[in-house]
Amino acid sequence: MNDSATQALIDECDRQFENCRDTAASFTIWLRTLRWTRTLCLVAPVIFGALATWQVLTGSYPILAAVFTLLTTVIPPAYKASGIDASIQDYQSLAGEFTNLRDRFRQAALISSKKSFAEFEADTRPLIERLEKARSQTLTPPDWYFKLARRKIKAGDYTHSKDMKA
Repeated sequence: MNDSATQALIDECDRQFENCRDTAASFTIWLRTLRWTRTLCLVAPVIFGALATWQVLTGSYPILAAVFTLLTTVIPPAYKASGIDASIQDYQSLAGEFTNLRDRFRQAALISSKKSFAEFEADTRPLIERLEKARSQTLTPPDWYFKLARRKIKAGDYTHSKDMKA
C-alpha cells in the first residue's frame, strides 16, 4: 500500500510541478507584455505632446497635430482606467509563487519521496495548500500566452542545464 501511495503522490507532485511550471511561464511572458504596455502608455503621451506642439507639424499638418493632441489627452486616463498597474502587481506576485511552487513540487517528488510516506505526505500538504491559495486568484492571461509558454518550455527555454544532461 505504501509503495503505491508513495508513487501516486510522486505522480501528483510531478503533475503539479508541470502545472506550476506552465502557469509561471505564461504569467511571466504576459507580465512582460503588461510592462511594455505600461512603458508605452507612460512614454507615448510625452512624445505625442511634443509632436502636437512642434511648429513644423502644427503649421503644415494641423490635422496630424490635432490627432497627437487627442492621443496625448486620451492615453493617460485610458491607461489609469485599464488597471494595468494592479495587474502587473498581481501577475508579478503569482508568477513568483508558481515558480516557487514549481521548484518545491519537484523537490518533493525527488527528495521528500525518499522519506516515509507519512513524512512525504506531511511535506507535500503545505505545498498543496499554497497552490490552492494561489489558484484562488483567477488571473487569466490571453490563451495564446499559455501556448507560447508551452512552446518555449518544449524548446528547452525553461529547462535547467543539469536536467538537459540527463
